Amino acid sequence: MTHANGRFYLGRLFDSQTGTTGEQPLLYEKEDLTTHAVIVGMTGSGKTGLCLDLMEEAALNRIPALMIDPKGDITNALLHFPQLLAQDFQPWLNADEARRAGKELAQAAADTADLWRDGLAEWEIQPERIQALQDSVRFAVYTPGSDAGLPISILASLKAPTIPWQSNKELLREKISGT
Repeated sequence: MTHANGRFYLGRLFDSQTGTTGEQPLLYEKEDLTTHAVIVGMTGSGKTGLCLDLMEEAALNRIPALMIDPKGDITNALLHFPQLLAQDFQPWLNADEARRAGKELAQAAADTADLWRDGLAEWEIQPERIQALQDSVRFAVYTPGSDAGLPISILASLKAPTIPWQSNKELLREKISGT
């Protein structure tokens, strides 16, 4: 599964009678998308995973997305490691966690890379698809009130203008209607 071809790859069909996942891919036509989406479900039901999948598939189909993520779950989507190399994973691993597992950080990184490589291969997702995703769009994380990303201040644009109303009515009305 390398190319998007106007379809979103959402996994493979699940047979509820046998409790098994089949070989037939579950594809969603991009033409069936609407402007907005709401995903609702219980804790642990896969909402974040589905959102990440939809976002990545939209990116592969060159569909722009703006996501508001108050919990910070979706920022991990910026971590694309097309070669699935241990050294790519290592900076993102917890050294204390590796130590508690009785591993050096380098070994934990190698194990993590293997885990991801094997897991993605089970779903026929190859490194080329990860590279295509990385190359497909410009990803950015804007962080109001923080410098841990691209800082943005929404409230600053709502400050009252300092120029007098009487001599600048047209300009100020234009600013108001554009805000």
